[in-house]
Amino acid sequence: MIGSSLISIPISSLPNHENLFLFLIGLFTIYLVLAGNSALTFKKKIEADWTDFTISTLMMIFTIIMIVVGIYDATNGNNFSILYLFFGGFGMLLTINDFRFYKNPRITKNAWLITHLGKMNGALIASITAFLIAGAGSKSFFAWLAPTLIGTFYILYWKRKMKFRPILQKEIS
Repeated sequence: MIGSSLISIPISSLPNHENLFLFLIGLFTIYLVLAGNSALTFKKKIEADWTDFTISTLMMIFTIIMIVVGIYDATNGNNFSILYLFFGGFGMLLTINDFRFYKNPRITKNAWLITHLGKMNGALIASITAFLIAGAGSKSFFAWLAPTLIGTFYILYWKRKMKFRPILQKEIS
């Protein structure tokens, strides 16, 4: 996933393929994979380290760029400005939640797993979105938003399932 996202970054900058949004989605996917893998380390560690903060801080910078571009495009009448604002806002919420998680990673017994599942499924959603836009050549709002809407329900399903998991008898003894 990291490899294909890294490849997408220079491709989104090639002549006749320039697409700032796909460039930012590539960065978004890299963030989700790195943050998702990093969440696994919280099974054993009790506090965030510099790599955790670096990953989330860089993503926050990229989401601010997305929001600024979205506001600029909206003032110039670009119809796709809503996508920058939507994904920028969504990314901002994710990074704010990262910093909340870093303050108290043991808020629940399996918070690390819930975070991992959310980020990795988010990376899948971002990859599917990028494929629909770049690979399938779709330019509709449906192609941009459908993977996110469907995938968000999937993530919420797993988060709910993991949060309310009953304690097993083996865990009690």
